[in-house]
Amino acid sequence: MNRAGIALISSLLLIVMACVARGQDEPWPRSVLITNDDGIEAEGLLALVRTFAPEVKVYVAAPLGNRSGSTNYVSAIAQRGLEMERRDMGEGVTAYAIDGYPADAVVWALKGLLVDDPPDLVISGVNTGPNLTGDWNLSGTVGAAQIAAFFGVPAIAVSGWTPDHAETLEATARWMLEFARGNLVRDLEPGQYLTVSVPRVAAADIQGAVIARRSSSNWDIEMAPAEAQASSGRERWSLRFTDLGMTAEEGTDLYYYQQNYLAIVPMRVDEHDWELLENLGKSPPALPSWQPEDGR
Repeated sequence: MNRAGIALISSLLLIVMACVARGQDEPWPRSVLITNDDGIEAEGLLALVRTFAPEVKVYVAAPLGNRSGSTNYVSAIAQRGLEMERRDMGEGVTAYAIDGYPADAVVWALKGLLVDDPPDLVISGVNTGPNLTGDWNLSGTVGAAQIAAFFGVPAIAVSGWTPDHAETLEATARWMLEFARGNLVRDLEPGQYLTVSVPRVAAADIQGAVIARRSSSNWDIEMAPAEAQASSGRERWSLRFTDLGMTAEEGTDLYYYQQNYLAIVPMRVDEHDWELLENLGKSPPALPSWQPEDGR
């Protein structure tokens, strides 16, 4: 056999081996848990369910109603339990409405319903407003993803759509399916999660997706007395978010979002300030003596 024949056979063998390897590589994710903070009947959640259900095994665990702004609060710790009800959300979907908060739903699903067969991925959303800058500190959408990552399950919090652009929601759900299948998501380590902020514009106006760092908070909170209740002696105060009007720095989530890019921010449950820890280790502060003066 001449060299050309040997080369041809070698090439064919390489192609066959590659096909076999691809065949052995199981599709991922095989199963997903979908949650949110807007409630189990929210259109953002339903869009994800419609898109993922034909492709992978879908579990849904979400609050009965709107629980926005609840961070990663787990009420079950204080309530000593949770109540839930089964919901019919179509073929291939196992769904429960939780009488609690987004983090409650995730904890119950991961440590109850799916404790013996955890999902490959948790997706929280699609929230109706973006979670940019310091929003993640208050967001129930992000809090649900954070608690999933705390228990070692890769997670994504996706936010930012408006009923004015319904087609953007459907496009976001389809993109999330493609994104979830990529190595960026599959290679997330325990304790890592992602936040995705989708511009609230028509799908055709979205420029693409970028990895960004978290921008400085562009808002503040004002508290003001709203009314007094003379009969009880109590006062009522109102909370209002105010725009600081800061210019977004290049490379940040807000910067790209304002240019109609999907802003993806990598996050960690571990909130150690490693730089500060290292610096303090070089010159530790003097600590008070714990020995009583009289030696007792």
